[in-house]
Amino acid sequence: MHRRLPVTALAVLAAAAVAVAAGAAFAATATKNGTVKQVAIATPAKPSDYGWNQQGYNAAKAAAASVSAKFVAQTNIGYDKTESVLRQLAQGGADFIVAHASGYDTIASRIATQYKVPIMTYDIPTQLTKDYVSNITTSSQQGSYLAGILAARTTKTNHVAVVISASDTNWYKMSGGFVAGVKKVNKKIKISFVTISSAGYDDSAGGKRVVTQVIATGADVIFGMGDNASFGYLQGIETAKAGHKVWFIGDIGSMGPIDKKHVLLSSVLWSFTRAFKQAISDINAGNYGTHGYNLTLSNGGISLLKTRLIPANVWAQIQTAKAGVMNGTIKVPLTTKAGQVKALIKKK
Repeated sequence: MHRRLPVTALAVLAAAAVAVAAGAAFAATATKNGTVKQVAIATPAKPSDYGWNQQGYNAAKAAAASVSAKFVAQTNIGYDKTESVLRQLAQGGADFIVAHASGYDTIASRIATQYKVPIMTYDIPTQLTKDYVSNITTSSQQGSYLAGILAARTTKTNHVAVVISASDTNWYKMSGGFVAGVKKVNKKIKISFVTISSAGYDDSAGGKRVVTQVIATGADVIFGMGDNASFGYLQGIETAKAGHKVWFIGDIGSMGPIDKKHVLLSSVLWSFTRAFKQAISDINAGNYGTHGYNLTLSNGGISLLKTRLIPANVWAQIQTAKAGVMNGTIKVPLTTKAGQVKALIKKK
């Protein structure tokens, strides 16, 4: 979720209605023989972050392969040359472009209509232009609710922490879901809620500093959201001298490949693959830009990573909760502001 721009609470709530309209179509599989012959993606950072950039890159590559399309990637472009890169991709033969940051939305929409190339944007469900512009939103709070249950069942100190890298609507959504999951198991568990800074997405040093601080206060399960700040979370947890085992629950991707100390308990995963495949199918069918794509537990866009560190009985409880969220018997709160998360933490 690299440099994701805040959206209004109203826009976030509207995502649910958009998702319902798109639900049936989203479950379909991509056409094997269509008009999309080249898929391109532009990412703000390198696809080696075990998170936002890597998940988007891998998903776009898989979607291209599913229709035997050429895959083109422009990575680590930052934000200063967004327009020139997207224009280059549009003029270079791309039939579908993923502008993989909500900070690209305005420019991406303009490039899409100017060059008549379908482009995917993020977070704003009303950003739709027939044939050319659509968007991805998430119900990531659903996966975070399951992570909260896991944290509550894992903690030995009865103190868990949520650490976010920035003032970000998506982080607030996930924080609220996590808090609700913890409280579902045990309302007496202490929950710390800490932010590195207003825009500390890539602040690895800040991530380590903040995590070290909350561990010192007794937290033994850390749910961290951060982009590159997550490397600092992991390092802080791996080197913690707290006198008790400290666990890490990550977000978007899995840092398992670099978890040398075996502290990664789980991660709330975001998968864009099915959404990208469906977008290609919609482009081929002439339906692109008529609806958005929402990542949920039900369509596999959101999930909780199962690791060998999670006991079988705890995983069984998580699966029961997952079924409840999916069938609507469990309502996960939607928090889009820091104040709402803090209020939920204080709620008895």
